[in-house]
Amino acid sequence: IMAMRFMNGLNQIISSLSDPKGLKVIVETLGFQHLDLEVTIPRVIIFRDAIIDLLAVEMGARFTPKARDGWATFLNYVGGAYIYVRVK
Repeated sequence: IMAMRFMNGLNQIISSLSDPKGLKVIVETLGFQHLDLEVTIPRVIIFRDAIIDLLAVEMGARFTPKARDGWATFLNYVGGAYIYVRVK
């Protein structure tokens, strides 16, 4: 169930990347749903790196440096938004 929730959240965020206002609403909503977790910068980095490592292993050479940078930026944005929602 948790994996499905994670994938649904990821899908929502990725689907709204072309709509900045919609993206903001989705990320804020997910941020509020994670208020019970202590989301911190070090934890975001650990999570980001774990996801990127997983993608690199699964995709091999198809996971280009550009894709790696894109995923890192994407996960940093989401993690930063979760921290912002929690702090404010």
